This record gives sequence, structure tokens and C-alpha cells, in this order.
Amino acid sequence: MTALLLSPVISGCDTSPGDPFTAAQEALASGQPRTALDLVGKAIDADPNDPAVRMLAGDAAIALDNPDRAIAEFQRVPETHTEYSLARAKLAEAQVMGNYMAAAGETVGSLTMNNALAYTATIAFHLANGKIEESYEVLDEGLAKFPDDPRLVTIDAERLWSEGKAEATFARIEPVLALQPVVSQAHLFAGQLRLGLRDVQDAKRHFEKVLSVRPMHQTAMLAMAAIARDGGDTQEAGNWINKANDAGPSHPIGLLFAAQMAFDAGDLLRAFELIESAPSDFAKQPEFTRLRGMIDAGREQHAMASLALSDYVEATGGDPFARQVLANSLAEQQQFDAAWEAIAPLVEHPQSDQKALILALALAEKSGKGDPATIRAKIDARSNAPSLDTEMREAAAAIRAGDWVTAERIYAPLFEGAGQSNPALLNNAAAVKTKLGKHDEAVALARRALAEAPTSPEIQDTLGWALWKSGNKAEARNWLQKAWEGAPGNREIAEHWAIANAS
Repeated sequence: MTALLLSPVISGCDTSPGDPFTAAQEALASGQPRTALDLVGKAIDADPNDPAVRMLAGDAAIALDNPDRAIAEFQRVPETHTEYSLARAKLAEAQVMGNYMAAAGETVGSLTMNNALAYTATIAFHLANGKIEESYEVLDEGLAKFPDDPRLVTIDAERLWSEGKAEATFARIEPVLALQPVVSQAHLFAGQLRLGLRDVQDAKRHFEKVLSVRPMHQTAMLAMAAIARDGGDTQEAGNWINKANDAGPSHPIGLLFAAQMAFDAGDLLRAFELIESAPSDFAKQPEFTRLRGMIDAGREQHAMASLALSDYVEATGGDPFARQVLANSLAEQQQFDAAWEAIAPLVEHPQSDQKALILALALAEKSGKGDPATIRAKIDARSNAPSLDTEMREAAAAIRAGDWVTAERIYAPLFEGAGQSNPALLNNAAAVKTKLGKHDEAVALARRALAEAPTSPEIQDTLGWALWKSGNKAEARNWLQKAWEGAPGNREIAEHWAIANAS
């Protein structure tokens, strides 16, 4: 659950139409905060001590994701002003936004809890300090006083999602998404949800809503970059990353995207330079350690690669390709026992390709572990099976872009033909059917996939989720439990398990 910051709330002031203050209000209300800030500058020149002008300047600065300017403006609102308590709440959230936590703590401690924004500010402060339970207590107090406040409702929806209550989450957030002016926090949260669910077009619409009122919002820009990248438009992705960097200091996620694109393009030196510049706290995150390991392996720095990829596998359980690269880097260092341990799970993994199995066979023979005969049989079976690499890549691209209909069309002739015994294809086809609401077909395909790879947590999860969506809750929980026990570090599996066990 992420800390939420306030959308601008326009302060009232008795002015005649056409003056800079009124024009600034109108510009901010219409999603033009930069214009609003330019106009409010003229109002400040006319009367630098007008508290309402300072409030509006702070609102415009928040909309431009400029916490330093917002802090300066809200601090200039005098205690005698009628909206002083509101200004203090806005000041606290601007301080949290700028990561001035000591100052934010002092401001939060002095808040008069007579407006919803005071509760939002206090929640944001607690969340930024990792105090989840304290934030929930404040949220409940705030909702008791202001049950319909859109920002508090948004945070409540985030809490429901963290508890695995998917249906309740969407029901809770839906009315807020219909509000005008746009509540940027609600659309940011909804966009993140939809992006995680691969509902790409819906996600994009929500992020566009965020940018319509907060055009310098880095997180929304980076989400747009991710959507463009997954859709195969690397130029557009790069444009969004550049816009995000222009909006403020380089965002770590932007660095990750840029480094990944450089790596995908074969520019290992540029990828290395970018990943090296990531802040240390972010560099420890699994996504960073995985890419760092891949880059190091590509540069034949196998000791560094194995360190990074070992951390990634320990944290997440590892994906097939990361395990394969890790095993190869360990083998390059003559660490054959450790290399076998890295690759052993891939022998039975439905997504293991021929190269992974050949490496597994070599490591089994070098380490004296595993069953070489079984691995040879799998290699022979793969050698005699028709190649589906092209179709699988095309379908994977469609899935990343959220184009479920195209993915279904690609899979359709395969799961009754050349791919009828391919567990990865059957599994992916089942997942696509689930996304399209064809739950009975999804269950049937997932059962076929599981028959081919009965110990795969990924396939157990696909079957469990298809059963869950079809309404067979009891059997769904059984398979989702097995999947979670087999791959507790897999985020999607953990999310499905949490939803099933929260209902």
C-alpha cells in the first residue's frame, strides 16, 4: 500500500472575474497547473500577503509535483487565516512528498483533525514510515468523520486490495473514479491494479487521467512507459522515460526501464552504466538484482552475475531463464554442485527449453546429482516435438500488450494440434481463457497442462484461479494452496492465494 498525497483543492476567494487569481483557479481546475502557477505569480505580485493566493500557489505546485515550492507557499499561510488548519494538512503532505520526514512529523503532530486532509496527511506520514497498523487506525477515525471523502475511500480500497478482497476493492473505488475533478490518487491506484491484471487499455486510460491533472507525475509517466514497452513501442517508452526524468530527479524505475531496453538492444555497456547509477536501496530490489545479474553475465563477469542472480532467486524463487543464467555462471566458476541446485527445478518446469535441459544434463553429469537418463529422455522428447517458438513469442507479446483475443487466436489451433502435449502452451492458453471469462474452457486446458507437468506451481495456480473464477471455491483453494507452497515468492501466485483465503 503506497502513501497517498493530496490532489489540489482550490481555495476560495472573493475576486472579480478576469483577475489573475480567478484565471489561475480556472486553469488549475481545467488541468493546467503550469499556467495556473504562472498566473498566480501575478496575483502574488499584486498582494504577496494574501493567504488565499498562497494556498492556490501551493495547490498548483503540488499538481506539478513540486513539493519544495508547495512547502514554501503553505508555510506562508498565517495562523489567523480561516483555512489555516487546511494549509497545515497540505504542508504535512507536501513534506512527506518531498521526503522531509522530520519536519513532516512535527507538522503532523500539530494538526487539528477537523478536515479530511488532516487524516490523509497523517496516513501518508505513517505509511512513509512503514507503520501500517497506525495508518489503518487513522484511516478508520477519518472515515468515521468523513465517510465519503474520496481520498480516504481510495486508501480504504488499497487496504481491501492488500487483504486480498478484489471484488470489494473495485466496488469501493468505482464511485471515486467517476468524480470530477479527477481524483488523481484513485486513478493511479486503479491504473496500477489494471496494469497488474494486464488490462492494458483500462490501465492506460487511468494513467492518462492522472496526467490530465498532474502532468509531471513521474509514476504515471513510467507506467505509460511500461505500457509502451510491453506493446513493443520502444521509442514511445523512451519518450515517456525522458519526460519522467525531465519532471524531476531520475526515478529508479525509469533507470530500470532504460537499462532493460539497453540490455534488450544488446548495448551492455549502456545497460551497465544505467543500472550502476540506481540508488542503493532500489538496487537491492529483485527486479534490479535480476537485471544486474543478466548484464554481468552478458559481460562475462560471472562471479558478479552469480551473486546478483543468487539474491534474486533467494528472494523470489527465480524464473526459468534467470535460473538458467545463474547455473551457467556458477558452472563457469567450476561450482558444479551449486550450479546443479540452481538448474534442478527446471528439469520438470513446463517452460524449460532445450538449452536449459542440455545444461541440466551436463551439470547432472559433472556433479553426480540428478538422473541423467531422465533428462536425456526429456531432451529427446523435445527434439522430436514440433517447434512452437514463433507462435509462443507472438502470443507472449500479445499477452504483454493485454491483447487477449489475439493471444487466444494464436493458441487456438495449437492446443488441439502441435501443442497438445506442451504444458507451457496449455497453461498459457488456459490463463488467456480465464481473462476472457471462458472459465470452463480454462479449467479443462489447465487440467490438461497439469497432467503434463503435475508438480508445476505455475500450472497449479492457473488451474486454481480458473476454478476460483468459475465458482468452484473449495477445489480452487486446494490448488492455490499447493501452488503457494511450491512457489511462495511468486507474486501472482501469492496474490491469488491471498484473495482465495480472504473470502
